[in-house]
Amino acid sequence: MTDYTKGIALLKEYINHAEYASGSDKLDELERKYSGKLKKYCGESELDELLGMISKLMHRLVNQQESFHGLTAAKELTEHEKEENRLVMKLLDKNLFTYHFQPIIRADNGEIFAYEALMRAKDMDGISPYHILKYAEMTGRLAEVEQYTFLNVLKLAAQGDDPFNGKPVFINSMPDIHIRPEKNAEIEKMLSERVSRVVIEMVESSEYKDSDLDVIKAKYSALGIPIAIDDYGTGYSNISNLLRYTPNFVKIDRSLLSGIENNPNKKHFVREIIDFCHENKIMALAEGVENSEELRCVILLGADLIQGFYTARPSAEIIAEIPYALKAEICAHRQELEDGRRLQIYSAENGEKIYLERLSRDGYSCLQIGSGYNDGSITISGSPHQDSGIHLMIADGFAGKVQLENVRLSNLPGRPCVDIGGGCDVTLVLAGSNILVGGGIRVPENAMLTTEGDGSLDIKLGDTDYFGIGNDLSSQHGRLSFMQDGTIAITATSHAGVCIGAGRGGEIVIGRGRYVLNASGSNNVGIGALDGDTSVDILGCDLECTASGAFSIGIGSENGNADVHVKYSSVKISTDSQMSVGLGNLRGDNTVIHAESVSMVIEMSADALTAYGSMFSNSDIKIERSAVKISADGPKALAFGGLKGESSLTFTDIDLAVKISNTLNICTRADNESIHTKGGRYRITLNGQQLDAL
Repeated sequence: MTDYTKGIALLKEYINHAEYASGSDKLDELERKYSGKLKKYCGESELDELLGMISKLMHRLVNQQESFHGLTAAKELTEHEKEENRLVMKLLDKNLFTYHFQPIIRADNGEIFAYEALMRAKDMDGISPYHILKYAEMTGRLAEVEQYTFLNVLKLAAQGDDPFNGKPVFINSMPDIHIRPEKNAEIEKMLSERVSRVVIEMVESSEYKDSDLDVIKAKYSALGIPIAIDDYGTGYSNISNLLRYTPNFVKIDRSLLSGIENNPNKKHFVREIIDFCHENKIMALAEGVENSEELRCVILLGADLIQGFYTARPSAEIIAEIPYALKAEICAHRQELEDGRRLQIYSAENGEKIYLERLSRDGYSCLQIGSGYNDGSITISGSPHQDSGIHLMIADGFAGKVQLENVRLSNLPGRPCVDIGGGCDVTLVLAGSNILVGGGIRVPENAMLTTEGDGSLDIKLGDTDYFGIGNDLSSQHGRLSFMQDGTIAITATSHAGVCIGAGRGGEIVIGRGRYVLNASGSNNVGIGALDGDTSVDILGCDLECTASGAFSIGIGSENGNADVHVKYSSVKISTDSQMSVGLGNLRGDNTVIHAESVSMVIEMSADALTAYGSMFSNSDIKIERSAVKISADGPKALAFGGLKGESSLTFTDIDLAVKISNTLNICTRADNESIHTKGGRYRITLNGQQLDAL
């Protein structure tokens, strides 16, 4: 090796050590060590130039260190700050970092898109990320923070069980901080093994030279790693500066989102940012969303991704999904956005016959009835095999008939296919085969719906909280009167809902027709309510209701009072749940059931169940001139009444067959004085044993 190459190698060694030295003493030591060694190579002009560069570097680093020490001398740390500094130094010395992970949520469907890794100090109360960065910068140790952040998170991501559930993880980076070459090589190798599973998040700065940015972008581009710009909208933020970064994601700063729903200027600015992102194929992320109003606003402005305390707080545990109710809220806001983008409304004239195929061909997505007139009659014709992509809106105050002839209406899950306005009195006449897909028929509390006709209606509900005919889970429904001769079928596979009824209950009269109700999910009610009181009169119909899930009610209410009267009908109820009631309620105060001249079959399986009555409160049950068959299986299965409360049973001229398997060894908790029978036939089988009476 020549003297020239030896000198070059020695200079490189000197530069490397000087760059990562901390403190004036260390720099002075390096200068003394290398100055003597380099003297014999100073004859070369190139080496002289390099020595000059090293000298400048040394002076800059020394000045920085002296500036820090001078600042400390001028403003000494308090005892509390000294303790904070000591803890941060300990954290850096021993790599005592831990991390919390905050989900980043898709604004179109509420699913988790990615997670952001947020550093924390392990077992050090009061030491926040702010303190870590503050004292690391004061002591010249930011490079270690950068190094540990990458290595720790990437090692966690490389675990065999994939803790991030196949989703990317956003890693915060300080691109102007230089990590030791050997550690940088290790990080790049780990990044190359996580392509498409890592996003590098950095704060924009006008201090970065274009040449430095080009190096950063080229590095991550070569690795196939996306870039996100953090805190956009503060500091150096402007469109021209954003163009320098050409990121894949832009995180809109919390300062622009706070109170945005009431600030037109913020709305305008954020909309401009989002539009610019979309025009340049950048995903716009609204960061720091803290309440439902901000959530709705940023979704309506077109944000692609959501992050904030309202959707999910950072936690050490990596959650797989957000709560179902929140996901449904996001989907509802997204639907509101889509409605605004694509809603084309056709207003029907009074007496007009509407052909859905023509409206669909002309680009309409909504048919409105009652605009400009308060009463009348409209006929809608279509094909049950052809999805029109159209839903129906009936204006407030309309009173009249709407006839459906072989129509297929549709809407997104959670949105009604037929939305009846307030104060309406609508008669829905069914002709032929009619299908509603995605949503049912909404009847607000101050409206009325009556069904007529000999046609059928098949409602296929989507995967959000649902109602078939009635109202949403936070509302009461208006009066529902079913007087058609044809079949109404409702199928729902979802989290929670009511096939016929609403969350808060209302009045239901079923006078004719056939009904086939199938519901599966967490909380399901065939006919009635989830949380409110319900009144159900069934007077001459054929009803089949099947429900499965955690909590299932055939006819009645889960958490409200139930008043159920059934006459001249054939009813079959089947449930398979953790806790269920055939007719009655789970947790309301009272249940009243009166059945007369009915044929009723109830087949149930659950940990705790009752065929008739209230599971945890009072039950008043009367059955007259009816044939009743009950088959129940479960540790706490009962035929009549519940596990708590008082039960009064009155049976007159009934044919009762009961077969129960349970661990209670009783069919009802009602005492003998509360059971009144007159005439009839009774066949009771309890745990395989024939009994003479209940």
